[in-house]
Amino acid sequence: MSDAKTWMCLICGWIYDEATGDAEHGIAPGTRWADVPMNWTCPECGARKEDFEMVQI
Repeated sequence: MSDAKTWMCLICGWIYDEATGDAEHGIAPGTRWADVPMNWTCPECGARKEDFEMVQI
């Protein structure tokens, strides 16, 4: 997944990386941000998906 993007929580700074997903919370590696369920929340602070912004790392 060479074009994987990263998304940062604007509340706490936690990073969601499409390449690694969030397996601990049911999001498989390789899951695109658009495919993350709308009811998913930041594992660090509980922020909603709309509180994330794409970032270049």
